[in-house]
Amino acid sequence: MGERYDIAIVGSGPAGITAAINAKIRNKKIIIFGYENLSNKLYLAPKINNYVGFYGISGKDLTEKFKEHLTEIDIQITYERVDSIYAMGEYYALMVNDKIYEASSLILATGVSFGKPFKGESEFLGRGVGYCATCDAPLYKNKVVTIIGYNKESMEEANYVSELASKVYFIPMFKGEYDLNENIEIVNDRPVEIIGDNHVNKVILKNIELDD
Repeated sequence: MGERYDIAIVGSGPAGITAAINAKIRNKKIIIFGYENLSNKLYLAPKINNYVGFYGISGKDLTEKFKEHLTEIDIQITYERVDSIYAMGEYYALMVNDKIYEASSLILATGVSFGKPFKGESEFLGRGVGYCATCDAPLYKNKVVTIIGYNKESMEEANYVSELASKVYFIPMFKGEYDLNENIEIVNDRPVEIIGDNHVNKVILKNIELDD
């Protein structure tokens, strides 16, 4: 039998590393799987205003602060991708390439799951494309914002953004009733591409184009 950890953590974003830090403080034997940049979405964030104690910090700088904290308490990220996980009764088996890791407890902190990105979505992440309304909305005060919504929760975020932005377009990717503020324009079309130069300036839909 190989080495067995008390806790295995999959994901090295803020949730994953917070779990790792708290487990380490409690003298648990842990392993955390993640990436060198910890979280690409965090790393590429241009400015963060809602993280206590680090107002106005960039995602890159906040990532470096996280790394310093991990180094200080001797937590190392395992830069490997977990292929599959099996519940084995008293423990979990994590399959990583040709290796197996065992842990008595498991924490999944992989964040929000996204489908295949639109053309230009990944390229403009942090340069006009974002995934967190409460984090990014202050950056778009008095600007035009297009929100692609996949669930009912996205309507809440659209309503929040509409309080700050000069104009909000909402593209629903689901069917149902839409509980949106009156100043939000619903666009029933399919996103195709996001284009721009240094920042996003246009969203191409199947039938129309929206300028940001």
